[in-house]
Amino acid sequence: MAFVEEFCRLKGYPPTVREVAAHFGIQPRAAADHLAALKRKGYLHREPGLSRGLSLASRLEDQVVEVPIVGRIAAGRPLLAAEHVEDTLPLPRAWVHGEEVFLLRVTGDSMAPLLLPGDLVLVRVQPRVARGEIAVVLVHEEATLKRVYEEAGGLILKGDNPEFAPLRFSPEEAAELVQILGKVVGVYRPLEGRR
Repeated sequence: MAFVEEFCRLKGYPPTVREVAAHFGIQPRAAADHLAALKRKGYLHREPGLSRGLSLASRLEDQVVEVPIVGRIAAGRPLLAAEHVEDTLPLPRAWVHGEEVFLLRVTGDSMAPLLLPGDLVLVRVQPRVARGEIAVVLVHEEATLKRVYEEAGGLILKGDNPEFAPLRFSPEEAAELVQILGKVVGVYRPLEGRR
């Protein structure tokens, strides 16, 4: 596999089976058998019918990213400071899109039934969200999950659970007391072993 990787890096295209055989001093049939074994193990992909149809399969470590689980969020501190990170969770790189993200554990039920206590929400770090989107919002130095509505008369933070009254802020209060930390872009909910 290292030979195929190096060949691709140097030449910009994959080797043929004959080139693999020549490099190792073996018969093309033996080279084809070795390449087939690497394909079965998930290291290589081979496009049938193409002489240069070899390609390296993505390695698992290239396909996932360790996303920090933030236990608490404090005002005036870097969001992903080490003292706030409880753990990490490997997520598919495609879910992250190369953006700064973190996971936050839901503790209350103001966003029920959509978000439940114990859920992990995937949050993309950004300072603003569109009207009605769910955000992690810092209010009076405490993090909360709410839908955000900017109005001419100020800011409204509203949960999906009708038992919770919306939080209303004048423009001045919002500027002083409220900080949007990021937009909720996904949720991870285990179906067994909930706490």
